[in-house]
Amino acid sequence: MFKTRTRMVSFRLSEDEYERLKDLSETEHARSVSEFARAALCRLPADRDETANTAIPRMDKLEGAVRQLKLEMHQLREMFERAIGVAPGATETANGRTSNETQGETHGEAVRSSSAF
Repeated sequence: MFKTRTRMVSFRLSEDEYERLKDLSETEHARSVSEFARAALCRLPADRDETANTAIPRMDKLEGAVRQLKLEMHQLREMFERAIGVAPGATETANGRTSNETQGETHGEAVRSSSAF
């Protein structure tokens, strides 16, 4: 049911702000800039605590999803490295040797590359 609107809110915008608002209203297929602004303002939560209460669980869920993705990426990397015969966690340097091989040499150990012969 359509409610009669009897109250008015007025504020000034810079030319850039108005153009941006106008573009957004056209993108959203609003009948006017005023209709778009009214709809946008009405979508705002009435209570800031309500926003925090809904945002925190969503952020926790997102953080959990990111942790799970990192774990799965780590597992995939290890599986890939085992499949190609590289020690898990070793990275290849520009000369084709793994970081594990070059680390061994810096600690005075004689590490032989498989391509030495």
